[in-house]
Amino acid sequence: MKIWLLTSEFPPDFGGGISTYCLETAQMLSEYGHQVTIINQSFQVNSLSTVKQGNYTICRFNPSKYYTSSFLGYEANLSYAFAQAVRELIETEGAPDIIESQEYMGIAYYLLQYKWLQYPIFKDLKILVTLHAPSFLYLEYNKVPNYQLPYYWIGEMERFCIRSADMLISPSQYLVNELNGRLKIDDLDIHVLKNPFKTAENYTVSPIKKNELIFFGKLIPQKGCLELLSYFKQLWKEGLNASLTMIGGGDHLYHPEGIDMIDYIKKVYDGEIKSGKLKLLGAIRPEELKQHITDAHIIIIPSIVDNLPYTVPEVMSMGKVVLASVQGGQSEIIENDIDGFLFDHTDPATFKAQLNHILSLSEEVFTAISRKAFNKVKKYFNYETIYSKKISLINSLVSGNTKAASFPFIRPQASERILATQGISGLLSVIVPYYNMGNYVEESINSILASTYKNIEIVIVNDGSEGKENIEIINRLAANHQVKIINKPNEGLALARNTGAKVAQGEYLAFLDPDDTIVPTYYEQAIKVLKNYNNVYFVGCWAKYFDGATGYWPAFNPEPPYLLIHNMINSSALIYKKAAFIETGLNDARMVFGMEDYESVISMVEKGYMGLVLPEPLWNYRVRKDSMARAFTRNKQLYLYTLIAGKHKKFYSTFGAEIANLLNANGPGFSYDNPTYFHHLGGNSYFSNRIMNMIFMKIKSNKFLRKVVIKIKKIS
Repeated sequence: MKIWLLTSEFPPDFGGGISTYCLETAQMLSEYGHQVTIINQSFQVNSLSTVKQGNYTICRFNPSKYYTSSFLGYEANLSYAFAQAVRELIETEGAPDIIESQEYMGIAYYLLQYKWLQYPIFKDLKILVTLHAPSFLYLEYNKVPNYQLPYYWIGEMERFCIRSADMLISPSQYLVNELNGRLKIDDLDIHVLKNPFKTAENYTVSPIKKNELIFFGKLIPQKGCLELLSYFKQLWKEGLNASLTMIGGGDHLYHPEGIDMIDYIKKVYDGEIKSGKLKLLGAIRPEELKQHITDAHIIIIPSIVDNLPYTVPEVMSMGKVVLASVQGGQSEIIENDIDGFLFDHTDPATFKAQLNHILSLSEEVFTAISRKAFNKVKKYFNYETIYSKKISLINSLVSGNTKAASFPFIRPQASERILATQGISGLLSVIVPYYNMGNYVEESINSILASTYKNIEIVIVNDGSEGKENIEIINRLAANHQVKIINKPNEGLALARNTGAKVAQGEYLAFLDPDDTIVPTYYEQAIKVLKNYNNVYFVGCWAKYFDGATGYWPAFNPEPPYLLIHNMINSSALIYKKAAFIETGLNDARMVFGMEDYESVISMVEKGYMGLVLPEPLWNYRVRKDSMARAFTRNKQLYLYTLIAGKHKKFYSTFGAEIANLLNANGPGFSYDNPTYFHHLGGNSYFSNRIMNMIFMKIKSNKFLRKVVIKIKKIS
C-alpha cells in the first residue's frame, strides 16, 4: 500500500514519543513492503521537498510559505499547510491508500475539514488518527491556562480530528478513559493497539550502580516530576541512602511561576542539590543518556497522566527495572512485581513501599524481573505482532465505506424537530438588503450572476432608499437581469433581511450585502455541503477584504462555547436551508446597532441547526469608512451582548463554566476576532496582534529562539 504519515515531529530534528513512534512505524511498514512517506514541516525548505531515506520517503514543506501564515496562528497555519502539502503531493504522485496522522496540535484539522466538506481532491481519502498527546488533556495537568487563546483553539482542532477521523487508534485504554468526559466519544470506535518497538534479539545484563535512581523525560508537571521530588524529599528526611538523577532538558515553562521548570526545581530544592542527593543533568547527548540508563538501578516513570510513554518499552527492552505510576498506559504494560513495579499517586505511601521493596531485592530476583521486562517488550511490541494487528485495521478501513450522512461536529446540538423542505427544489434565493448603495450594488449583483450555481433568483429588498440615482440603478438591474425588487419603508437591516426571506421561493436562501461580492464557486460549493448532510443547515466561508483594506478574515465552524462569546462565521453572507432560517434564524429587529446576523446564528445553533465554514476566501468584504461596523463602539457592543445573553439565557447557562473560563482567560469577546492568535502578548488592535503572532511563529519554528524567550521571561 501507499501509506502517508503526517507528523509534527521526526528525527533528527525532534526526539520524544511522537518522533519515536513515527520512525518505528515507518520502519515497520517499510519492512513489510509498503510505500511509506513521512510528511513533516521544515522551515529550511522553500517548497515541497522529497528525499528518500532508507526504505521510506520524507516529504517536507515550509508552513511560512502559505498565504495563511499572515492571518492564522502557528498551529492553525501548520494544519492548513499540512493539508496543502497533501494536496500538492496527490497532484504529483496520486492519492495514497491511507493517511495516518497524530491528533496532537490538530495537524490534520484542515485536511479533515476539506475531506468532510467534499473538496474533490480530499473527499475520498481514508484518514486514520493515532492518539498520542492531546494538548486539551495534557495542558490541564501541566497547569497551563488551557482556556487562553490559542491553547483553547488548538484543543478544539484536536477534538475535531478525533471526532472526524475515519479510524482511531490509541496505544492505551488509559488515554481513552481520560478523554471520556472531556470529549464526546461514546459514538466513536477507538481501537487500542500498542506502539511498535524493535528490541535486541537477545537479553543481555549489564552491571548496575547500586542505589542509582533515574528519572528521564520532559521536566513538566504531567510527567510527575514535582510529585516525585516531594516523595524523595520526605524519604531523604527519613534516611534514604540513594540519590535521584533527573535527566531532561529545560526550556519547558512552568506556567504557574512563569519560569523554566528546571530553574524552579533548582530554587525549591537547592539544599538537596548542594548535598548531592539530587542531580539535575538537563539535556545530555544520546550516548551519555544510554550510559546513565545502563548504569541505573531503577528507572522511575512517575507520570500523573500519560498515554503510553515510549520510555517504558525503551528501558524495559534494555532489561531495566521500572517503577512507574498507574496513572498512564504504562500500567497496561507492567505486571506489578513480575516484570516491573507500580505505585499510585492517589496513595503516596505506595511509592515509598515499592521503592524500598525494589531496593531490598536479591540480585537473583532482580535479574529475573529484568529478564521478564525484556521479554515482555519483545513479545508484545515487536513489529510482527503490532503489524499483524495494524494491517488488519488498515485493510478494514481501506475496504470499508467511510461516507456519512451527518457531519461530525465537536458538540452536536440536538435539533428539536426535523424540518420539512420549503420552497422550489434546488432553487437558491439570494436576498440583497438595500439602502442607498447605488454606487456598489451593480458590482454585487454581477458577482451573483457570475455564480457557477445557476438555479438562482435574486431579490433586492429596497429598505426605503432615497435619491434618484439609488432607485434608478436597482430598477435598471431589475429590467436587465430579472432581479425582483421588494420596496418597503426604512425599518433597518434586520427586517429587510426577514422580508426577503419570507418572499423567497427557493429551497435554499442566501444573503449578500449590496456592497460585497462573492467568488463564483461559493454558492455551488455551499449547496453541495447542504445537500450532503442532514445535520448541516447553513454554510459560510472566509472573507477577503477589499476597497478600504486588504487581508483576510478566517471564519470557523460555529460551535459553543466559543460561539457564545464571539462571532465565528461570516454571518452576513451565509447560505441556508431556508426552512431552518425561517424557523429559528429570523433577524431580531431589537439589534439596532448591528450583530443581528450573529444573534441569528446563535439562535439556529441553540435549536440544533448547525453550520459549517468552507476554509477559503469565497466572500469579498468591502471595507468602507461609513459602514455600520466602523460606527461600532464598546458601549454598543456591550448593549448588544447583553441582549443576546438575555435572549438565550438557557443556552448560555449550559456552557456557563466554559464561558467564564474563556472570558477570564482572554477578556471580553469583542476585543479579539481570531481564536488561533495569542491575544495576551500585548496590544489590542488587529495589526498589533497580527505582528505579535508573526513574531511568535518565528519563535515557535526556531529552537534557539524558544530558549532565549524562556530565559528573557525568567529574568523579567
